[in-house]
Amino acid sequence: MLTMAPAETDERADADAADLALVTAYQRGNGNALAELYRRHGRRVESVARNLTGPSSELEDVVQDVFIELQRALFSFRGEARFTTWLHRVTVNVTLMHLRRNRRKGWLRWVGLDQASEAAKAHFGTESRIEARDLCKQLYDILGKLPEKKYLVFTLYELEGMSLEEIASTLDIGINTVKSRLFNARREVFEMARERGALPAHALQVIK
Repeated sequence: MLTMAPAETDERADADAADLALVTAYQRGNGNALAELYRRHGRRVESVARNLTGPSSELEDVVQDVFIELQRALFSFRGEARFTTWLHRVTVNVTLMHLRRNRRKGWLRWVGLDQASEAAKAHFGTESRIEARDLCKQLYDILGKLPEKKYLVFTLYELEGMSLEEIASTLDIGINTVKSRLFNARREVFEMARERGALPAHALQVIK
């Protein structure tokens, strides 16, 4: 595990203290505190939701629902975990509800590649826009066939860029469980990609 430098540790501690102060202010009736939490963490919430859903037309609804849930759940937050860890957990849970609902009625409507995750489109620079969008769709179609537990670990690690420790804290599971699910998810993803023969070599770099 990487050890943070003292300056990084201090910066993280300051950020955690600021988050906790805002939560406390909101719990005491300061409505502006929620807006400040959104300003501080809105982009990360959107990033996590986007990487879990893929380029979906419902991303904006998911993010809005996360902060609606956050507004309700903040009164139960007591600081047992870092606020960012707790927020990631709320984001994952709300996004999963959307995914489950949409998988029952058919996969999410696909939109432009501009709304795909940065990781998922990082290797598509030499492709045409239509080809890149299709490759991204194929990637998420493959990922969507993973069991939910493996899907979560895979996307949070490979696309969102969370550390193993962050994923373990977010999902409230042991780090060895994270490693096991990630290993098996990678194997299944590559196997499905090979069977399809649809993704070029550079696209497979997205899911290594």
